[in-house]
Amino acid sequence: MNLPDESTSTLYETNLYRCLVYHEKQTDDIFLTLCGIEKCLPGYEFQCRDRSGYHLHVILGGRGVLSVNGNIYPLHRGQMFVTKPGEQTWYRADEKDPWVYCWMTFDGNKAAKYIENAGLKQGINWRDCYTDPLKFYTLVKDLLDRPEMSLSNDLQRLSLLLSFISLAIETESQKSHISRHESDINTDTYVDMAITYIQSNFSNIKISDVARNIGINRSYLTKIFKNKVGISPQEYLMDRKLSYACKLLLETDAQIQDIARRIGYDNLLTFSKIFKGRYGISPKNYRLQNKSGKEQYL
Repeated sequence: MNLPDESTSTLYETNLYRCLVYHEKQTDDIFLTLCGIEKCLPGYEFQCRDRSGYHLHVILGGRGVLSVNGNIYPLHRGQMFVTKPGEQTWYRADEKDPWVYCWMTFDGNKAAKYIENAGLKQGINWRDCYTDPLKFYTLVKDLLDRPEMSLSNDLQRLSLLLSFISLAIETESQKSHISRHESDINTDTYVDMAITYIQSNFSNIKISDVARNIGINRSYLTKIFKNKVGISPQEYLMDRKLSYACKLLLETDAQIQDIARRIGYDNLLTFSKIFKGRYGISPKNYRLQNKSGKEQYL
């Protein structure tokens, strides 16, 4: 690995935000481009399209949502998420409990391999930290406290970057040895996360997808969901699909086959059968009888 004699960097600071921007890479194998800590305002959203580098965030407090290529994931303190090159991504802080996160952004010949070893393989953009997130915060803060340009600081910053990545990899490899009880998180939180995920992705998901994306098994999700909501998550998902179909039938002139596809049914007969089973009437007749604007099924 060949280090430059000196690197250039810029430190940006406000009362809510600290960010160090690097203008040169330290090594070809792995190099830092950004790092920071941010206390987000309610509803603050960041859009990024075809972003270079790997932006690894650790949530220190609060909540927010991450969207990657159209899939939306509700996240909270004690979890990490990454945006990767070539992805269409945005993330937004919760309106009531906006998140606080730290991050390091890096690239290089080994960056993709390190991200995969940290458990964030292709198609996976978030996971639990499996350790106190303040451990990551300490590394980022130490790095931000070394903005001066010198070879010594450059080596120290590279060391802190590697420690940050190493901690992510270490916690991923140790997760199977960590006793992680589902009761450790309030069941209402899991149900709220499931509802958010269903509402945002109902057209093309299964309940197994919901359970996987909030980190619990399907049978446990069904149990706690039914206890709180009164119906199973499968029934809730079906309600959401059919309610949206009713809305499209009343408010648009879209063909019924197109509406079926938009809620995840390629087979029109299957959609019509399920719709009639729920409402006692076919989608076509529902549209004809309710075009006046009645929305009693919504």
